[in-house]
Amino acid sequence: MRIARVIGTCLLSAIPTLILATLIVFLLQRLIPGDPAVAIAGDYATPENLARIREELGLDKPWFVQYLSWIGNAFTGDLGTSFQTGESITALVMQRLPVTLVLTTMALLVAVVIGLPAGVWAAQKVDTTFDRFLTTAATAGIAIPNFWLGMMLIIVFALTLGWFPGPGGVSFQNDPAQALRGMVLPALALGLVGGAEICRQVRSAMVESLSTDYVRTHRAKGLSTRSIVWKHALKNSSLPFATIIGLQVSRLIGGAVVVEAVFGLSGIGSLAVEATNQRDYGVIQAVVFVAAVIVLLTNLIVDVSYRLLDPRIS
Repeated sequence: MRIARVIGTCLLSAIPTLILATLIVFLLQRLIPGDPAVAIAGDYATPENLARIREELGLDKPWFVQYLSWIGNAFTGDLGTSFQTGESITALVMQRLPVTLVLTTMALLVAVVIGLPAGVWAAQKVDTTFDRFLTTAATAGIAIPNFWLGMMLIIVFALTLGWFPGPGGVSFQNDPAQALRGMVLPALALGLVGGAEICRQVRSAMVESLSTDYVRTHRAKGLSTRSIVWKHALKNSSLPFATIIGLQVSRLIGGAVVVEAVFGLSGIGSLAVEATNQRDYGVIQAVVFVAAVIVLLTNLIVDVSYRLLDPRIS
């Protein structure tokens, strides 16, 4: 019942969050120079044609009427129609979404596999040369832009060594194995930065856990260092770890926009860039809506995990 109450509360709070996020984007789009009607009809269209297109698209209505109509349809699964192609935006997003989900999942795995052990080892060697090296490397990793790291990975591992495909690989429909191989470098470019952040946060939490009285008691009882670190101290640091994982998901989705552009991947990040260049407002709003839903679902999972990891949390 406690978990069900948490899920219900999170789902109810997600509605105003979705409305606020999409409303902000909706208003910001109106500040982008350009007119969707002109983008569709061309620079030499007559005023009559432009007025007709605006009327067909509903752009002649007040902004709040346009938004209320869109958000109402969005909650029913209808994300509208693309201004440019006339296709269903829901179909466009569903076609591109798997690429972004695979990229984000692989990047998160890279971040955890690198950041978690590194943070634990650094905490065990606190204030040593090894600890300072890892801390410095993590700080540098956080500062490295995803797009620069992606280009360096392409130059070294795709163009020079030829170990992985370059930008613009095959699709999952044509060759799933080759497509996954082509996702390795983008996942590294996206996940290494997240791994650096996880390393820093896990180190801080583990240093605090390893200095507590119960750890000293376990040492006095003769428990092995491996058991103390990985079974007891790490479990006590699980709440900060769950928090940083939740934060990383939102950061990875945001970073996917840049990484997809660098590697020529057809995900929702590149879809948002294309829609912005074409003034396709409906597609941009749909991408934000879907990304917000993913982030909110991740936060829901994190909230539930808090209660499972620590029953004292009400």
